[in-house]
Amino acid sequence: MNTQNDSSSALTPEVTQLKSDLKDANDIALMALRANGELGVVINFLEHSFSCADHVAVGQQVFKAMRAFGLSSSVQLRVESGAINICDQEFAGQEQEFQFLSRLREKGRIFDFGEHTLVNYNHISLLIRDMPLDQPDRHGRIKDNVVVLLNGAEARIKAIEAGAKADRIKSEFLANMSHELRTPMHAILSFSNIGHSRLHKVDLAKLGHYFERIKVGGNRLLLLLNDLLDLSKLESGKMKFIMQQNDLAALITRAVEEVETLITDRELQVVIEPTQMNTVTYFDEEKILQLLINLLSNAIKFTPVGKKISIFFDADISAQPKGQHLDKDLLTLVVDDQGLGIPPGEEASIFDKFMQSSKTNTGAGGTGLGLSIVQEIITAHNGYIAATGNPDGGARFRFSLPIISGDNVGSEADTENEVDIF
Repeated sequence: MNTQNDSSSALTPEVTQLKSDLKDANDIALMALRANGELGVVINFLEHSFSCADHVAVGQQVFKAMRAFGLSSSVQLRVESGAINICDQEFAGQEQEFQFLSRLREKGRIFDFGEHTLVNYNHISLLIRDMPLDQPDRHGRIKDNVVVLLNGAEARIKAIEAGAKADRIKSEFLANMSHELRTPMHAILSFSNIGHSRLHKVDLAKLGHYFERIKVGGNRLLLLLNDLLDLSKLESGKMKFIMQQNDLAALITRAVEEVETLITDRELQVVIEPTQMNTVTYFDEEKILQLLINLLSNAIKFTPVGKKISIFFDADISAQPKGQHLDKDLLTLVVDDQGLGIPPGEEASIFDKFMQSSKTNTGAGGTGLGLSIVQEIITAHNGYIAATGNPDGGARFRFSLPIISGDNVGSEADTENEVDIF
């Protein structure tokens, strides 16, 4: 052991010197690149782009880079509200240039018109005038470097937009959650205050009504807090899963019974289609029950009064993404409703936490946690979930669990297995 320590100690100065030499070489290389004309401009732009907080700052950095190249240019940035144009100065034909750029969305990356070169991306376009045709080598270098520069600009703008979207989702969630928590809390405080002030003035039936409203508000608060805690546990891998052999078909009946009051209130018809399939596999019974209740509650919430919800197994479709190969068979359950449906392009995002479909801003939406919990539960079971439009109108949710027999699991699976999901 001492010999090993001595050897390690002897190598330390050499390793330290090597690291120092590599750092020096890296610094020298960067200095050389910065000094190498156009490439140095690109490197400086990429470094400064990380500090850009919005589209305009990115566009201004692009414009500065073109000036550093010694070129005149026009930059157009595309934002939700329209277009932002940056140019050297007022000149004849400027308006036509920007109108031309406005028509170029998703038309390609680079167009070479001799003295004029256009580089176009979804969020930014750059038109360079007076390219040095008399210097072919420099002309080619500039085009190559401008493409790299605009690629970096596009990436930075996308990152800015993603950050803005995350902030917007956070703000919407806080607003929704504040409303959802404040409403039952207000009811609890109001009825408790009324009951306390009229304790000796009203009959027991009236007091019982006050207590019932307090109970309803308390249960609503508890559900909200449980959703938040469940999602937190699932995302952190601290949720306990008890994997046992269970019958998914039998669990559907339990889930429908749990939401029977909601179904009756909306006069809905829930049809559970019979199946000859083997619906037994391994899963956590309580977690999958929660998943089913969340999917049914979502369907009930957005299905008009008097309409139908259908639940059925389907051996011919699954929620597994196309192109993925799975070495296990899948058991797929489908929940169809006749509600608002899912807008095109939002099929995946509705499972994001705190997200709601753009069609659900009618007051029926809640905190946007239910489907996030569903996705976390199904992912922990190595399953899949997907949302699409229902062919008969409304939304279709389908989830698939791996079919695991007792022989596949092994002797330990015959007993209750409690595991952490990491």
